[in-house]
Amino acid sequence: MQPCWSLFSVSLFVCLLVSAPACSQLPEHRSSPDKSIGSSQAEKRQARDPSAAAEIKSPVTSANASGNVPVPPAAQVSAQTTGAPASFFDGMIGDAEPVVFTVQVQDLAQPDAIKAFVAGGQEIVATGGSFGDVSRFLQELPGVAASSDLNNDLMIRGGDPMENLFLLDGIQIPNMNSIATLGTTGGFGSMIDSAAIQSVSLFAGNYDAKYPERLSSVIEIRTLDPKQLSSHSEMDFGIQGIGGLTEIPVHASNLLLSAHHGLLGLMNQFGIDGLPSYTNELIRFRKADSRGNRLTILNLGGWDSIKIIPCADDPAESSTIDSQYAGQRETTGLKWQRVYSKQSFGVVNVSDSEQLDQIDQQDQLLNPAELTPSSGSCAPSPAAPPQLVYREHTISAFTTSGYRFEWSLSRFTVSLGSAYWLRRPHFQVDQPVGAYSPYSVGFSRSDSTSFSSDTSTGESGTFLEITARPLKDLVLSAGCRLQTFALGDHVTLTPRASLRYRFGEYLAIHASMAAYAQMPPYVYLLSFPQNRSLLPMRVTQESAGIDIGPVLSTQIRIEAYDKAYRDVPSSTEYPTVNLHDLIDGLGQQFVWLPMNSGGRGRASGMEFSTLTRIGSRLLARASVAYSRAMFAGLEGVMRPGNFDLPWIVNFAALQHLGRGYTISPRFSFTSGRPYTPFDLPDSLAQNRAVYDTTRMNAFRAPYYARLDTQVDKDILLHGVHMELYFGVNNILDRSNFLGYVWLPRAATDKEISINPVHELEQMPIFPNFGLRYIFR
Repeated sequence: MQPCWSLFSVSLFVCLLVSAPACSQLPEHRSSPDKSIGSSQAEKRQARDPSAAAEIKSPVTSANASGNVPVPPAAQVSAQTTGAPASFFDGMIGDAEPVVFTVQVQDLAQPDAIKAFVAGGQEIVATGGSFGDVSRFLQELPGVAASSDLNNDLMIRGGDPMENLFLLDGIQIPNMNSIATLGTTGGFGSMIDSAAIQSVSLFAGNYDAKYPERLSSVIEIRTLDPKQLSSHSEMDFGIQGIGGLTEIPVHASNLLLSAHHGLLGLMNQFGIDGLPSYTNELIRFRKADSRGNRLTILNLGGWDSIKIIPCADDPAESSTIDSQYAGQRETTGLKWQRVYSKQSFGVVNVSDSEQLDQIDQQDQLLNPAELTPSSGSCAPSPAAPPQLVYREHTISAFTTSGYRFEWSLSRFTVSLGSAYWLRRPHFQVDQPVGAYSPYSVGFSRSDSTSFSSDTSTGESGTFLEITARPLKDLVLSAGCRLQTFALGDHVTLTPRASLRYRFGEYLAIHASMAAYAQMPPYVYLLSFPQNRSLLPMRVTQESAGIDIGPVLSTQIRIEAYDKAYRDVPSSTEYPTVNLHDLIDGLGQQFVWLPMNSGGRGRASGMEFSTLTRIGSRLLARASVAYSRAMFAGLEGVMRPGNFDLPWIVNFAALQHLGRGYTISPRFSFTSGRPYTPFDLPDSLAQNRAVYDTTRMNAFRAPYYARLDTQVDKDILLHGVHMELYFGVNNILDRSNFLGYVWLPRAATDKEISINPVHELEQMPIFPNFGLRYIFR
């Protein structure tokens, strides 16, 4: 396999830049320079509501929460606030000491037509139940749900995890998680240390045309902002692993280094099977001058592995597949921002991303109908050793370059740009003896495919966005994006438009319409020859909402949306099966399906959310969302998708109690997840899982509910902060449904009667603990 860019070469590149002549450092907002304050009216609004700064930006900037927008020289405003999103290190300043920040802004300010949900790194680190994982934290926002407690996949407004776009400091990251496979944006846990995060912003649809298209969301993560070139470091040790970070000034520039290694894999040496081993690193170099010019160089990498060997003698074992997984992900990018004048700037992006996966699977039981007597050992019988049934050696890589230009006057902004992607899907997938498809009633190893790809394809995206402010309180925005897809030779033109009108200081309305197009993952396109003709998946989303507040320190958002899907990949063998209701095999062999683009769907709902800030003591989020996500395969009948969770209720709070104590309770509730029942006559006859595809997602499990909590204690010892934290996930130890599995060895023990249909549960009560040392 081709090697990723080496860490040594990246480090050498950084060292060469560090040795460049120094330039003066731009003072920066503790939250985000694009959330700046521009007029005396804006200053008054922020004094009443610190979060109001999140709605205002300089006219030469665009809605970009990655922190890579220019701040041209103009009037400087100094203020004190605790309302802007704070990083983990900002939180160490203490309750009694105000945070002083300096913002360079232009004279006039403009509100965003579409608002993102924004949170700071301190909130991510301290929120109960999140393990400091940014994706698990995002699961508490309105309309966002998790696929299970076992990974951090995000389902946003009924969409598949593949429909989310992640950006780190404005650089596209295809997958930022450990133990991740192709075709998804989730995994076991994040490769990004939350202590290195300044803020995260979530756009749940209706985002600007400048972003590469996804059907569900854009998630922008911004790393730490340097504070007057101050240095600080952090070391941590806990159940998640060991590691730390440091941020230091280097020749009037800033260097951020972070590395972590998971400790769960050590348990494998003590006979505990199936725990992952993972290591990750982050390097970020940033250089800025007083004009607002900024250079960012970033490298994010991770290495991980896991080995699962089910016990061959356990009648309650749900899998007969031995699995070995090893993965590597790395993204290296450069972003150069140049301010041309007080009215214009440009941004250049160049990056390379590579994801390597090596998966091998062997079946301990080639013919489930021919059971062998118990061997008295977990080791398989020497007479019938496991046989290779699946092998995947893949490199999913792309190199991208792009340029964006923005020009603005007091009431008018034009943004345009173009980007090019060179995609390199180098796949080698083999299924030497096929697979027992869980969708097929035939007792044979069907849906067998072996495919390889060693090619490169080019794609491009060009956009134009115009924002007008004809009235002081009215913002209108319209744009479109022209996207080309090389595989299949497709071209899409997707428009979008939005408006926002504010009635006084406490009420605003907004509405938007947007169309998006996204190709299915390349692994789906290449798995069968007919899949190469799949069309881009399309969504048209309409939304409207009201923003109220702040009233009694609380902001309220009410929003309704409707997403219409078409050209959804659907199975040509099983008319009820489409991409949004594929069944998770829960440790079984990978199965690919021949597909065409005949599916469709609709996801619609309403969300009510609140954000409460009481000084620097309390931060609380609450939301209630009702929605339906229905999809149809070639049969044409609309059925609940895998992510159809009608009710989603979340509550999380961060309460500072004084004396260094912080407590964070979190509660999550969702309607029961839909599932497809087994075809019991065929399953019993063949002793394997055969699903009744005529009743896809026809049943619904009991509701999901989980209460988590975390307590932090900050101790100051000789100028060094030591933070102890302890949390409990699922503190009530509630049994939440994960799925039904088939026990193929249930009949091997004649003395014990075991039902071959077994229910798996999600995470039971589980601790989270550790300590951190913070040096400032």
